[in-house]
Amino acid sequence: MADNDGRISVRVGNGISRRQVMQQLGAIAAVGGLAGCLQRDEEGQDGGNGGDSGSDSDGAAPSYQRVDLTPPPTELDFSRDPPERDITMVCHNAAISFWDPAIGGLHDAASQLGWNATFTGPSGGFSVEEQINILENVVASEPDAIVTTVSDTEAYNSVIQDALDNDIAVLTFNTNSLREEGRQHMREEFGQALPFVGQDQYSSGYANGMALLDKLPDDASKVTIGLADPAHSGQAARASGAEDAIRQNSDIEITDRVNYTDDSNEGVSRIANHLAANPELDGMAGSDAYSWFIGQAAEEEGMAEDMVIGGFDLDQNTLDYIQQGVMNYTTGQDPYSQGYLPVHQAFAYLERGMPPKEIMTGAEIVDQETIDFALERRNWGELLEYHGV
Repeated sequence: MADNDGRISVRVGNGISRRQVMQQLGAIAAVGGLAGCLQRDEEGQDGGNGGDSGSDSDGAAPSYQRVDLTPPPTELDFSRDPPERDITMVCHNAAISFWDPAIGGLHDAASQLGWNATFTGPSGGFSVEEQINILENVVASEPDAIVTTVSDTEAYNSVIQDALDNDIAVLTFNTNSLREEGRQHMREEFGQALPFVGQDQYSSGYANGMALLDKLPDDASKVTIGLADPAHSGQAARASGAEDAIRQNSDIEITDRVNYTDDSNEGVSRIANHLAANPELDGMAGSDAYSWFIGQAAEEEGMAEDMVIGGFDLDQNTLDYIQQGVMNYTTGQDPYSQGYLPVHQAFAYLERGMPPKEIMTGAEIVDQETIDFALERRNWGELLEYHGV
C-alpha cells in the first residue's frame, strides 16, 4: 500500500491470500489511476522505465511518452472546412467476429468526420504474409491514412516505409510488435515512432493472470495458460504476462502451455486431452479470442464445475459461456476504441498538425457480475448494418 515516501507496495507471501493481493492491487489502481491495467517496466523507453510507478528508489526517471513533432504530409489550412479523406484499417485476421466492434468504431469516427473508411485483412485466418500483400495493395490505392496491426518485428518494415514515402500517414492498433523493440528503434527505422492504440500485451496478460488468481480457491495448486498461435507475438506476450502474475503472487504450479490453434475441432480436442491428462487442474485461462474452446472442452469433459476458466477478448461464444456459468471471466481490450480513436488521431494530425499519440485501452474484466451489461452493449451487428458494412 502507500509508504511514507509516496511509493506503492504490495505485500505478498505465505501469510497473504490471493484475494488479499487482489484487494491491494485494486487499492493501488484507485490511488494510482491505473484503470485496471498493470504496466510492465521497460528500461530505456523514452528515457523512463516504462512503468506507472513514477520515480524509483534508485533515482530512475519516471516514465513518459516523448511525442515526435513530425510534420504531416498535408498542407495545414485552418481557414477552410476539412476535406473528405480516405482511411483504411488492416488487421492480421479478418475471419473472426472479434473485429466487429473495431469496425463499428472505425465507421462511427469516419462518419463524424465525413471520411471514407475501409476495413480489411486476411479472410482465411491469421496470416502475416497475406496481410502484407493486402497492405501493399492499400498503399497503391493511395489513401490518406492507414491504420494497421503489426504482428512481426521485421516483416512489415518495407510496406510501412513505402506508405510513409508516399505521404500516407501510418498508425497502428491492437497489435504492434515493433513496440517490443522500443520507440527509439522505430525512430531509427522510419524516422518516427509509430503511434499505437491498444493494450500493452504483457500487462493485459498479467491482469488476466491476476483475475485467474482472484477466482481460484485458496487451496488451488495447478493451472494452465493456453493460446491459439505461439507465433503471434501479442498472444505469446499475454501468456507470459499471465504466467508471471501467477508465479510472482502464488506458489501454484503452471503446466506447459497448451497451443489450442484457431480451429475449434482441433482446439477443443487438444484441450480435452490436456484436461484428461490433468484431472487435478484447478484453472485454465486463454490468451485470445479462441479461449472459449476451453469452456467447451471443460464442459465436454465434465470438469467445468470443478475448475476456474478464464478467457480473453469479448467473443460472443466466450460471453455466452460466462452467462451460462461454464466460464468464470474474460479479459477485454476495448476493440471499439481501437477502431475509433485512430481515426480522430489521423484527423488531428492531417488537419491540425497534432502528432498521434500512444493510447492504452486497458484490460477490462468481464465476469458474472458484469456479464449482463457486456451483452447489452454488444449490438455490433446493428451498428455495422447502420453503417452499411
